[in-house]
Amino acid sequence: MAQPVREADPTIRVSDLSLSYPAHAGGRQFQAVEGMTFDVPRGDVVALLGESGSGKSTLAKFLAGRGSDAGEKAARSKLTGGDASVLGVPMRRLGRRSRAKLTAYVGHLAQDAGATLTPELNVGDILFEPIVERSKRFDRDALGELVAEMMDIVALPLSKLQEYPYELSKGQRQRVAVIRSLMLDPTLLIADEPTLGVDANNRPKIVELLQWYRKRTGATLMLISHDIGMLEALVQDVLVMQQGRLVGRGDINEIFRHADHGYVQLLAQALRATAYDEIAEE
Repeated sequence: MAQPVREADPTIRVSDLSLSYPAHAGGRQFQAVEGMTFDVPRGDVVALLGESGSGKSTLAKFLAGRGSDAGEKAARSKLTGGDASVLGVPMRRLGRRSRAKLTAYVGHLAQDAGATLTPELNVGDILFEPIVERSKRFDRDALGELVAEMMDIVALPLSKLQEYPYELSKGQRQRVAVIRSLMLDPTLLIADEPTLGVDANNRPKIVELLQWYRKRTGATLMLISHDIGMLEALVQDVLVMQQGRLVGRGDINEIFRHADHGYVQLLAQALRATAYDEIAEE
């Protein structure tokens, strides 16, 4: 497998990409992503936006090397047109061994990841699990210090390491899931709604953690989110999807103000209205 990208290469390169789900129960093949082309430069933070069903999560899972999550019964999406590469690795012929190596460099936070934490493990074991699965030999003290720093950033007491998911609030479980997605020091993090279920007071802590991680590692981030505060704090470039197609792209400070596509204008209005509603509810 190719090594992670050279500094001059884009972290993600997508060319006329189409992804489909296979037909089942006598139905027809479903086209989830169609004809998308874009690059994500090394070290950038890009947001992938669109309404529910626009293909965002399908694209995110594919680029993360997870066409479907472990144990998930849903069919894996298939590349049916164009091409893509992640960290210099071609995605068209991604075998099991190459996929396993790629996922060592690409972190993936699935939508509502906090709800799928292993219930039989306490928080400490949940956080250390990705490391232990890769290697039994690691500096436990150094890793413990790193975990303690991340827990502090997201305002989780160290006593929570001994608790189990059922003992945590929804927002606390989500914060644990975000920390877990960073445990392998990914070169690329693809995060689907990282602040989902986190209360308004603690959402800035997720932003602070991601900022801290980027400063520490120089990682590239691809975020799917409806959290306008997080987007404005972190994101440089926005990709807008509608019905599987790319309908808008640009700097976050410009695209919503000068959008050419009507859907992009409506999405910007909806995001800001949601943000104002949440402020009013506090």
